[in-house]
Order: sequence, then structure tokens, then C-alpha cells
Amino acid sequence: MSSRNALVRRTSGSRGGETTAAPSGPEHAWWSLPPDRARTLLLVAARPTICALTAMIVVVLLVMLTSGTELTSAPGAVAATWLAAHQIPLTVGRTSLGLLPLVPTVVLVWLSARECARAVPDRPTPVDLGWLTAAVLAGPLVMTSVCLAVVGDAAGVTPLEPPGVVTAFGWVLVLYLVAAAAGICARAWDSLCALLPVDIPEWAVLGARAARRTVLRMLGCAALATVISFCTHLSRVGETYQQAHDVTDVLGMTLLSLLYLPNVIVGAAGMLSGAAVQFGVGSVGLFGVSAGQVPPVPALIPLPTGPAAAWWPVLLLVPLAVGVLGGVELGRTSDDRPGAPWATLTCAGLSTLTFLILSILSSGQLGAVGWVGPDLLMLVVLMVTWFGFGGFVGMVFARRFLAPAVEYDDYSYDEDDYYYEDDEGEHDEGDDYADDHDYADDDHEYPADPAVEVDAELVEDIDDEPEVSIAAPGSTTPPTDDIVDAEVVEPDLPEGDGDTGR
Repeated sequence: MSSRNALVRRTSGSRGGETTAAPSGPEHAWWSLPPDRARTLLLVAARPTICALTAMIVVVLLVMLTSGTELTSAPGAVAATWLAAHQIPLTVGRTSLGLLPLVPTVVLVWLSARECARAVPDRPTPVDLGWLTAAVLAGPLVMTSVCLAVVGDAAGVTPLEPPGVVTAFGWVLVLYLVAAAAGICARAWDSLCALLPVDIPEWAVLGARAARRTVLRMLGCAALATVISFCTHLSRVGETYQQAHDVTDVLGMTLLSLLYLPNVIVGAAGMLSGAAVQFGVGSVGLFGVSAGQVPPVPALIPLPTGPAAAWWPVLLLVPLAVGVLGGVELGRTSDDRPGAPWATLTCAGLSTLTFLILSILSSGQLGAVGWVGPDLLMLVVLMVTWFGFGGFVGMVFARRFLAPAVEYDDYSYDEDDYYYEDDEGEHDEGDDYADDHDYADDDHEYPADPAVEVDAELVEDIDDEPEVSIAAPGSTTPPTDDIVDAEVVEPDLPEGDGDTGR
């Protein structure tokens, strides 16, 4: 005898005479924000900007007081510091300053991304993300417009020319769009992927993660090479600080070198790949050193001097080894094969693109020296070659000689159906199996439960948990509002067993 499941009609019910339906509040239009959300977005827009501006004011006033400069030029200096921290080129007198330190820029972007990540809701909608991005951009754009006006007014006091409006706002937009994207992706990557019209391939995600590790490894190798070169050129420290007249100058040169340290590390990464670093008409690379004017600052003490040693090209194995290591990881975790190395190519392309952006940020005009920075064209060609070729070699090696990190040869899992299969047979554990528990095989047959039909209303609990109220058979008490109707159908019993129990 086969069992019949209980049939329940879902209707709107009440419990205890009270309406349990949750009242639906008024829906806010996209241009209207709740007070708590508006306060959160205001903090996103204002807090990083105010903190950064306060730190800049303190630093500028400290430098002016220690150097004996008149405070009348303080507003213009603070405005110029804000613009320089956002990589906006400045012109002081006849000197163009486009080579700006990366440390303030990284700190500002990190602060905004951190504030943005805190304000991401649990299940963001496109409207929520739009408001959040606008809040991240609002504070810096307003402050940049104020600083441009201050620099223009201070032109009569300080020999500082205001930069172009398009250039200034362009840099600010790019930097804080990156900050907003980083903050949103860090907290709501799954929700962001759900909003896309197409699914992101798995090989693209794995390639992007491998690219992040590749960039960090390459920067770590460049930082290590910088430290080793600095230790081998300690004799230049005295010559570099000869231009310092007092302790204040020494501290200023040291602080300036620390601010430019990320620029030096990015340049060292370019040199390790084989691209030369240009200093105006001169250049420094693994294959040769040409004479040029080098600024006498402590940050450039690790810079090698000519002539180039015969063993310097051996350093090209560093980016190749980094690419091979990334390929080995992808070969063990992805579906890459020699015929379709999509994750490997994605890793090489994104890593090269990241170093191109970092090289552009760390390069620029430096007064009479000229253009300072890596050769961008050679950087792109060489890095994509090392990372791509090395990644392919590592991927092939991992696929042929190393076991994959996770094997799914005889096992396939579906989150919706709870279905798995192996070499011995199949088994399906669905909802019917969990509810009925019907077991049958060739030798045994288990009877099902007696059939019971229930006609009742589904009563929604206050906690949104469904409950079914059924009137007891034979009860003289009229059912409450929770009970509509219930009928118990007993199975047919054999003749003669109704009264005697036989």
C-alpha cells in the first residue's frame, strides 16, 4: 500500500485573533535615503577626507615652523600637498614636478576603501552601490575643487601654478573609483557577481587570484634586491648627506626618501624584468648603464652604477621563477591544460597590467633631470613574456608530475539536489527521500504509513514559522479561528477485526 502525503492549503491565517502578516513599510525611492543610511554615507564621504587633510595641515605647519618659513604661504602649501598626494603634477616656478611619492596616495586610497567596505550593506542593490560610490567620490572631489581655488589665489604669494582642472579631477576620479571598487569587492563579491548579466568563468577568478600573488611576490623580490643593493653601497651615505646643513635637513631628506621608497621598489621590479630605468638622457639596466643626472637623495643609494657586471642578466631568472611558481599553483588548482591555458594567460595579463599601472604612478617629470621611470614598452613586453612563458612551463609541470590539490574524478556534488555517484552505484537523496523514508529492494518490502489526508489552513506564526492547526476527531469544542477543517481518513481494515480485534 503506497502512502499519500498530507496536503495543506497555504492561505493567510491568524493566530489568537491577531493578524500575523508583517506590515510592509513604505518603499523609499532611489533618490530618498533613510536617516541611518544617509548618516553612514556622510561618514564615508567626510571621514577619510577630514583625516587626510588634518594630517597634511599638521605636517605642513611642522615643516614651516622648523624651517623658519612664514606662515602666510601655509594655505597654498596645504593645497599643493593635497594635490601632490593624489599624483596631480605641479609646477613650482619653472620646475615641473610630476614624479610624486606613492606612500600618501596608497594611504589615501586605503582609507577610502576601508571606509567603503564598512558601509557596504549585507545584500546590496545597484542603487545602494551607486550611492556608496558617489559618497566615496564626493568628499575628495569637493576638497580638490577647494584646493584648486586656494592654489589659484595663492599664486601671488607662492610661485605655484595651478594644475589643469581636467587633469586634477581625472586623477581624483580614477584613484577613488579604484578605492570604491576595492571596498565593495572586499565585502560583497558574491552579490556583485550576481548583478552581472553573465557569469564570471572559474578560470578568470583563479587567474585573478594568482595574479595578486604574483604581483606581491615580484614586489617582495624587488624589495629584497633593493635592501641588498643598499647594503652593498653604504659608502654613498656620507656623500648623499653632504648637502644637509643641519639636523632638520637630514630628517627632511630621510623622510622624503621613505616617501619615495615604493617608487624605488617598483623601479627595481622593472629592472629585474630587464627594462631599463630612465633618468632623463641616462638609463640604468641589467645590460648597461649610461651616464645621466641622478638626484642626490638617500632613496637612490641602491641604484647600481656602471659599468654593468657580467652576472647582472642572471637576475632575469627572478621574474621567470615567479611566473613558474604561479603556473604550478594554477596547474594544481585549475582546469588548465596545454591546449587551453586560460587561467595562466589571465594571471600573466593581469600581473603585467598591474605593474604597468604602478610604473605609470611611480614615474614622471623631475625638474631639470627630465623623465624618470621605467621604460614602459619594454616593461610590458618583458613581463608578459616572463609571466606567461614561466606560468605555462609551471602549469605543464604541475599537470604532469604533481598531484592536483583536489580530485573530483569519482565524485560530483550538486548543492541543490544532494546527488552523488561513485564507481559502485548511484544514490539520490532528495526531498522525497528525506520525507518518506521508503526503502525497497529485491528481498524485502516495507509497508508505508497509513494514508492520512488533512485539509487545514496554514497559520503563519509571529516568527514566520508555518504551523498547522487540526481539530481533534470527535471533539465537541468548536474550532478556533486557527482551525478551518480537518478530516482523518483511516485505512480500510480487514473484515471481522473492527470490534473483536481479531
